[in-house]
Amino acid sequence: MSDTTAKVRVDAKSFQEPLAWLSETVFEKVFREGVSHVGWPQYVAEDIAMMLRYSRSIYNLLFYLNADEHREDYLSWRMHYGVTAMSLVRSLIDCLYNITAILENPAERGAAYRKSGLRRTLNDLEEDRQVYAGQPKWEEWVDSRRGPVELLIRMSGFTMDDVMKQPMWPTLGKYLSDVKAGVPMSPNQQFLKTFTHLEWRQYSALAHGAYEAFIGTLGDMPIGSYYVQDFLPHETRPKVDESYATFLSMHLGRAATVLLCIITEVQAYCRFDGAHINERVCSIWAALVPLFEAKELYDGRYEKLMRDRAILRN
Repeated sequence: MSDTTAKVRVDAKSFQEPLAWLSETVFEKVFREGVSHVGWPQYVAEDIAMMLRYSRSIYNLLFYLNADEHREDYLSWRMHYGVTAMSLVRSLIDCLYNITAILENPAERGAAYRKSGLRRTLNDLEEDRQVYAGQPKWEEWVDSRRGPVELLIRMSGFTMDDVMKQPMWPTLGKYLSDVKAGVPMSPNQQFLKTFTHLEWRQYSALAHGAYEAFIGTLGDMPIGSYYVQDFLPHETRPKVDESYATFLSMHLGRAATVLLCIITEVQAYCRFDGAHINERVCSIWAALVPLFEAKELYDGRYEKLMRDRAILRN
């Protein structure tokens, strides 16, 4: 943990469950009211709602794996399970990217997101068909998978030609690098570039098994130390155990911050009424903003965004 955050203390009770329930509230609003309230296509509501549920699942899993009763009472619990799961913060960042990119132009970008996924699925099935050509069981399996995909294309209001002509949805890295010479990055690109800096990029490195992930520090010890603790000098091993509390508080705080970013982006665009959503968003930001990463994001983007979109406490 950096010197700027080492002495910060944030009570998880102030945000853990409130954020999880707020995520569920916004999910329900998007899924049930997205089309009527905002006017975007049904598939946009469905896809953003799916990413909200997925994000909440990641968030809940990280807290579940590291709950006190598991870490202290389960003999089968291992510290490196929590370290490994930390790479899922990268998935939260990708959901934040996907949602903010779609919200730049929901009708156009939402269609591109879904058509790209449909095209990729059809391409993968066609690859399997070619690899296992002449094997009836494989061909039957491919046909059984292809049928529902084609039905989903029609239900989404697309044609097969629409889908097969759709360029692939860019990864976060491609989205950030897709800038023409002399043209500045868009505000959303500038914002998302924050998550490619060292402290956030290490989540991607760990997910990809990159060498720099294991020598990087997301706490007081190199990440690799948690996986080879039994090979370390005996006098060093207790330090690994002692460092986990710092490690845990930091990456759980970051996971909560990214989930709150997602919720804030959706509410800023949709401006849903009821359920005290605005007040709850403000309350959780207030709880998290003592953390360095949360404050950086709040000061750099969300303070103004929330003010401009009237996300305020009554």
